[in-house]
Amino acid sequence: MLDPDISTADALRHLHMAETDPHVLDRRRFLQLIGLGVGAGALGGPISSLLDLTLPGLDPSVWAAGPAGPNDGVLIVLGMFGGNDGLNTVVPIDDQHYYDQHGGLAIAPSQVLPIDAATGLHPELTTFKQFWDAGQLAIVEGIGYPNPDLSHFNSMATWMAGSPTGIPTSGWLGRWLDGYLGTSKDLYAAVQIGQSVPLHLVGRDQRGTSVAAGRPSFGASTNAETQKIYTAMRRLGVGDPATWRGRVGAAMIDQLDLAATLAPLIPPDNELSDQPLVAEMEVMARLVNANLGVRVLTAGWGDFDSHAGQPSQHPARMRELNAAVARFFAVLSPEWRNRVTIMTFSEFGRTSWSNDGAGTDHGTAAPHFVLGANVRGGRYGQRPTLAGLGRWDRMAFHVDFRDYYGSVIDGWLGGGASDVLGGRSIQQLALFAHAPGVVPPTPPPSPTPTPVPAVTVPPLIGAGRFVSIAPQRVCDTRSGLGGQMGPIGAGQTLAVQITGRGGVPASGVVGVAVNVTSVNPTEPGFFSVFPSNAPATGSSSLNPTPGRAVPNMAIVGLGPDGRIGVFNAFGTADCLVDVLGYISSSPAAGLLPLVPARLLDTRTGV
Repeated sequence: MLDPDISTADALRHLHMAETDPHVLDRRRFLQLIGLGVGAGALGGPISSLLDLTLPGLDPSVWAAGPAGPNDGVLIVLGMFGGNDGLNTVVPIDDQHYYDQHGGLAIAPSQVLPIDAATGLHPELTTFKQFWDAGQLAIVEGIGYPNPDLSHFNSMATWMAGSPTGIPTSGWLGRWLDGYLGTSKDLYAAVQIGQSVPLHLVGRDQRGTSVAAGRPSFGASTNAETQKIYTAMRRLGVGDPATWRGRVGAAMIDQLDLAATLAPLIPPDNELSDQPLVAEMEVMARLVNANLGVRVLTAGWGDFDSHAGQPSQHPARMRELNAAVARFFAVLSPEWRNRVTIMTFSEFGRTSWSNDGAGTDHGTAAPHFVLGANVRGGRYGQRPTLAGLGRWDRMAFHVDFRDYYGSVIDGWLGGGASDVLGGRSIQQLALFAHAPGVVPPTPPPSPTPTPVPAVTVPPLIGAGRFVSIAPQRVCDTRSGLGGQMGPIGAGQTLAVQITGRGGVPASGVVGVAVNVTSVNPTEPGFFSVFPSNAPATGSSSLNPTPGRAVPNMAIVGLGPDGRIGVFNAFGTADCLVDVLGYISSSPAAGLLPLVPARLLDTRTGV
């Protein structure tokens, strides 16, 4: 049994197919066995997946080299191993609980790269901010899985397998590869940049290929004398593929072909970055540019296991990520921009509470990124609430990681997510604005406006400009979002903080447009919505009905504390509040919110 406190590095070793696996005879191992010594030892390029005798019927000499179809999406998958601190990656700058619990690790609002009034990116993620500003970065919040495991190995295996139960024997991308390739073989369809193949690229019948982040040497030389050796090896390798000799010979010939194919694509090691992830993503871009038929490329880096020293460790990981993505797109040819998407994953997040070692401990939910020219930018899922979390409590997840994977498989890789993910019905996140290869249409130029005669409008005292914003939930009594966990009682008023949350500025706001929803009411009744400093008026903003979720929009003024009140007349009911826009206090032609008052009621003669 594995130690539950196994380190990130040890967990990764168990979850990769090493080139020294006794059940694998790959090209490098073959060359080592026949005594080529230094030449074989220096060999870069594909390794342990290239000839796996445990896969029945595998003929390693049968492989197809591109090109990919014009509408085939290419997926880049980046593993953030060790457990990335999601709260310091996508920063909840409007949440005081974050600053109270994260303590000295928390990033001040003035330091983040703001994406709205509620959220900012880590200050090192400047390239990601550029994608956000272009509408091409999706942030999926609150990703996790049921019954989370805090062991690196177990949780990493779960994420790689794409299954939260059972002993993993295959990975989610490997199973996609099974369906994509069928019985054919293609060494380039799925590639891990590294020295071994991770579990997520291992299917039931297919397996990805590992390519080192460096130029191959043996097999790639153009020296005349060396070419004679290669020619002799090719002649020796010819044989019946059904025999042991033929299979070993095919492995040797394929190694020469692969090295010759990859060598011109990859710069010498001294021209690649000395930051491993940056170098790996440059190699990825070059493999995509070469159009060898690659559909999936993966890499992983860390360590993100920041139990201590996080103030220096985590910014370094963010800096590496940003530099690697920037380098990838700098090298990627423009014609591939609309055919490539990058996604991240990590075996878990971190705790909301910092520990005594200037670090955080293993968590259960975190945000992840999907970015690319055809991504539908925005925030998806739901940020986990931190309200009421104790020192050893973990955040609840809101997006099942299989729905995250499935949305990428169906939206970008061509479908089949349900089969890949065990027959699960996928809750699609709709992460993509356009299919692979589709160039978004350029909007037509704005017509020259027709001059409009100036009209003098008298100033409206106390009125303000209405500003619409993307809907954001600021209160949910079912989960504790907004402060209260549990329904509103009969005759009670729920105070809901509006300013400084959900995209509403912290000051300079006199009113707000909200969508208020009653859920799980025990009796018919009514909600009244009004400024927090006003008494309950008895005016009905919506009418809860047992067995139904009843929403209604209201435009309501704010109290001096930036809050609204929601009064529940009868029974108990949960309350959801989403902000849709706000009314600025800056004088302008606009709206002046009033306290709700009933003007007509035929039952009473009002």
